[in-house]
Amino acid sequence: MSNFTATLLLSSTPRKSPPYTAPQPPEPIDSTHITPEIRDAFAYLCTKVYLNLLLDTWKPLSSPSLSTATAVEVTIIDPTNSGIQIRALKGCMDLKTFEYTYNIDVALQLDSVYRKQKRLVVFDMDSTLIEQEVIDELAAFVGVKDKVAAITESAMRGELDFTASLRSRAALLSGVPSTVFTTLKSNGTITFTPGAHELCKALKRLGCKLAVLSGGFQPLAEWVKSSLGLDYAFANTLEVSADGKELTGVVLGDIVNAERKAVLLKEIAQKEGVDIRQVVAVGDGANDLVMMREAGFGVAFNAKPKVQEEAPSHLNSRTLRDVLYLFGFTAAEIEELVD
Repeated sequence: MSNFTATLLLSSTPRKSPPYTAPQPPEPIDSTHITPEIRDAFAYLCTKVYLNLLLDTWKPLSSPSLSTATAVEVTIIDPTNSGIQIRALKGCMDLKTFEYTYNIDVALQLDSVYRKQKRLVVFDMDSTLIEQEVIDELAAFVGVKDKVAAITESAMRGELDFTASLRSRAALLSGVPSTVFTTLKSNGTITFTPGAHELCKALKRLGCKLAVLSGGFQPLAEWVKSSLGLDYAFANTLEVSADGKELTGVVLGDIVNAERKAVLLKEIAQKEGVDIRQVVAVGDGANDLVMMREAGFGVAFNAKPKVQEEAPSHLNSRTLRDVLYLFGFTAAEIEELVD
């Protein structure tokens, strides 16, 4: 007999449409906490889809009482010990309908020692650790932000090849002053996602190594690394003109695309002697899906609908610190970690 956990979190950034095609999507139900109705609906879903699954303990995470909790954890017993149920339940249409109807994110994980004992966490940068897509902000300097942003949006949804789209967008940056990264850092254009500092502080206190693996650019990745106390930063390099004054629009070296992120994740884990089951990957775009699947646990944070559907788990929240609920920590424990 084996156990797995379901962490249910009330989404604080409501999804505007279901992450799947449905002829008649249900009407979302507003709630300020995870009500008995929601818990009963989830229990019914589990027993309806898999009659041999048993719901065991409900634990409030965000508050001391289940009656007010916006994040709860339930232990689910799999008497067959097959592991098949958790994989099938993740892809179940009934589960997706439940999430959309009640505006709930459900993260399913094996209830093992590796769940809380994370040792390496890797992050995407743009729209994950920071709130902007940096290449779009660079494009504003030469008046092509809208054009570049449209390509970025399509690439993040997985509609375009990332490598090709990056080269085409970078080409539009020819003539941008080489001081642009310093400008973006100093004028307040680049802002950290709420909870980024707290999450990284908590993870460092837990002994985790942290990395940013970005399809963006190295100067800002290094700044993010320094600001958040990360251990590694890998991103792309833009060529600078011979006189040092402008960007040429050429990307140098290997592009940090989806496959490269997965390779870097494994290389860092090997270097640090970390079991892949203790690695977490957090991102928001299609470019992050490969590393999410490679890691022991992957989280799509405020991601596009297609990415949420394909990622190992998803979280729609106003703050990155809520990632800690997925590891089983309570609000009181999180406060202790970030204090």
